[in-house]
Amino acid sequence: MAQRLNVLCVLVPPLRDHLMRPPSVQRLEGIANVTWLRSGAVSSKPDTWETDLRDVHVVMGSWGMPRFDNQLLDLLPSLELVAHGAGSVKPFVTPAFFERGIRVTHGASVIAQSVGEWCLMAALVGLRRAVAFHEVMREDGWKVSQDGHGDELTGKRIGLLAMSQTARAFLKLLKPFRCDVRVYDPYLADDDATNLGVVKEHSIDALCTWADIISNHVPATPETSNLVKADQLALMRDGTLVINSARPAAIDYPALIAELRSGRLRAALDVFPEEPVKAGDPVRYLPNVLVTPHVAGATWDGRARLGETMVDEIIRFAGGEQLRHEVHPDSLATMA
Repeated sequence: MAQRLNVLCVLVPPLRDHLMRPPSVQRLEGIANVTWLRSGAVSSKPDTWETDLRDVHVVMGSWGMPRFDNQLLDLLPSLELVAHGAGSVKPFVTPAFFERGIRVTHGASVIAQSVGEWCLMAALVGLRRAVAFHEVMREDGWKVSQDGHGDELTGKRIGLLAMSQTARAFLKLLKPFRCDVRVYDPYLADDDATNLGVVKEHSIDALCTWADIISNHVPATPETSNLVKADQLALMRDGTLVINSARPAAIDYPALIAELRSGRLRAALDVFPEEPVKAGDPVRYLPNVLVTPHVAGATWDGRARLGETMVDEIIRFAGGEQLRHEVHPDSLATMA
């Protein structure tokens, strides 16, 4: 593209400051005319943007992006690219988006790195019974019991539900622990499983029966709702650790809570059917459960990488290079 790009950044503080650190701002302004949405504007309401949209080539945004329906796209006749500094594009992408030849790129792979680290932390903390030991120490106790030893991650059998970007990030971090990894993912080609060094299971039942740890990485789609039911939870051996950093609908929550209250299973949960989790929900108080408030993908380092990655993509677009994180319409159905 010969002309200098006009970029509209619809991020507003504090999110803009989190993603767009000074080096990223400098790089972006070096190749484009950038309009920064004023601080008091609401990014999801285009009528508050108070800027001429007719010559905008690129919109850069993140959480809170507006839905790009025909009404909005009519206001952006020159739009060619949306750079989404976050994960899923489903809330704002419409068929009209692709019908008009507008391209979209996103930062899901950046967030996946943060989620992968959280899953590794969850596996280690869950297996070593760190939450239970922590609570005993808080109450002036010492050991949980004479048989209260934890377990090591090294050599464990890890069952992944879906070979998503977060699962791949987790898989890379597991390599030093020499784990045996299997995955249930109907969309994963056998050759891809071989190249990743994992065994592809053809049923969830088999995976749940086999694994020491079950880690959920499926997107929220109609076919993944209630993927792991009470029957699958019952197949898990005593002491199995259930990790969920993806979407809560994939696992039968009441059935999981029942198993956790019995003490038979362990869990590390970052996502829940109702958020924030209500006071009094038993999941808050169970000693065999690590709970975090939907922050697996949220780190200061990750926020900075999101901004850097989107600026990288805009620079590639400006130079006519291939985008590295482009979203294509045929992948939307199976995306998170």
